Amino acid sequence: MFKKIISIFLLGLFIMTASVFAQTEEEELPQPPTYLQPVIATDKALEVQKSTIFDASLSFLPHPDSEIKYEWNFGDGNRNEGVEVLHAYKEPGTYTITLTIDDGYNIATTELEVFVYRKLIVLITDQTAVQERIEVIKDFAEKQGVYIKLIESFGSSTEFISEEVLTKKLTEESVSLQKANQIIIWTKENAGLNALSRHIQGNRKKITTNFSQKTITVLESNVTRNLNRIQRQFKVIKPKSIVVAKEAAIYPIIESRDEEEFINTLKKGGYEYKIITEKTGKLRPWNFMSYFVNLLINNGIPDNIIALLLLLPIIATVVAFMKQFVGVTTFGIYTPSIITLSFLVIGMHAGLLTLSAAIIIGGLVRSLLRKVRMLFIPRMAVVITIVSLALFLIIIASVYLGLFNAEFLSIAIFPMLILTTLVEKFVSVKTEKGLSSASTLMLSTVFVAIIAYFIAGGEIDLGFVSFKLEYIKNLIMAYPEIVLLLIIINILLGKWSGLRILERIRFREVLRHIEE
Repeated sequence: MFKKIISIFLLGLFIMTASVFAQTEEEELPQPPTYLQPVIATDKALEVQKSTIFDASLSFLPHPDSEIKYEWNFGDGNRNEGVEVLHAYKEPGTYTITLTIDDGYNIATTELEVFVYRKLIVLITDQTAVQERIEVIKDFAEKQGVYIKLIESFGSSTEFISEEVLTKKLTEESVSLQKANQIIIWTKENAGLNALSRHIQGNRKKITTNFSQKTITVLESNVTRNLNRIQRQFKVIKPKSIVVAKEAAIYPIIESRDEEEFINTLKKGGYEYKIITEKTGKLRPWNFMSYFVNLLINNGIPDNIIALLLLLPIIATVVAFMKQFVGVTTFGIYTPSIITLSFLVIGMHAGLLTLSAAIIIGGLVRSLLRKVRMLFIPRMAVVITIVSLALFLIIIASVYLGLFNAEFLSIAIFPMLILTTLVEKFVSVKTEKGLSSASTLMLSTVFVAIIAYFIAGGEIDLGFVSFKLEYIKNLIMAYPEIVLLLIIINILLGKWSGLRILERIRFREVLRHIEE
């Protein structure tokens, strides 16, 4: 029976792999052109009154030894000839460049539309919900002669995933950061600013951008929410200033010529905003832990890693409260804590999917191995092996179906593997107490983990509505000294000897008769 199961599993794996390779082989590779094909190599966004190179050397020439003529029409009344030419536009706007190549045998023409801007703004965002609005903002900016270079991580499930994706993309777009007149950050919590500071710290020797002359604007729904975290990043990025304002301030940014005009517009328009500089946010003597947090960030430790470290005592305290005061039974304190941390990194939906798949497959494999005479440890090794292979197949299917992209999986794979190892807890209880008890205990553990996840700042998205509590996370990041108070809270929980809430509900009839 066991051999049949393994054979079927391996056969399924072989068929899926073979189908993927077969489909890849069927795809036709692009064939090189056999005709004259002009190619214009230049940026699609150009700065006004600045000479730009227009290059036609990448064009395909079937007769390269013949006499070739290159004619350029820049769409502003100016023309030129040559394989590589310089041109500067005098006015902002949209222009169509026409390149005509004559090799003596054929004549071919190609066009490229470019936007000439008076000001370049880099917009760092992960706001998937307002993608359409961002496109409207970009169109509005172009009418003002402003080009918005979008660096996005749309679809990121959590702040942690968003930060990793943005850090990678900022490295790829370092030239845009260097040219930008202004930088706007519009992300979940502090993901964009964290990514920018990590980009700077990770490429100190390569980066030539001087942020001391740039103003960074952080768009927040609550202006005062993340001021302490933003202040810490200020010391790493070292910009001229960081302006924290509400989302509506994006239009004054586009319309203003410089920082002074932007601030004046905010004052006159009654916008709520805060300005962060080197002189703001001085630490007090009692903020001794904040000093060490700043020290870690200045030495390249990511802000979100510190957040996870400081949130772990919060998570452990929530689990202790649910067990000691409410009376919910869980797989100890470690299991719900590790589930919560995994949810915070990869999101609740991906975490639940991984955990559910691991538990269901692990339970089925354990049942199928029941008739095989094996010791417990090797048996669990077989279970984890099958679960890992199943996770491998799930990842292949998710990539194939477009459920998760490669960037997400490269970051999320380690938390997903940690969640799959929790199948051992479930299988152990199932062996000792049965499927019903093990399922009830796992559901209770996940329930407590979701509560801790919500309290720690995780988002619960039900599709039609979402919930997110950021206050505790922001408070603990602003004043990490609060973590020490949790020791007192846990000591008080440890001294609790009364009935738990669920026990009161369970024995309410007995308690009512005692009172009578």
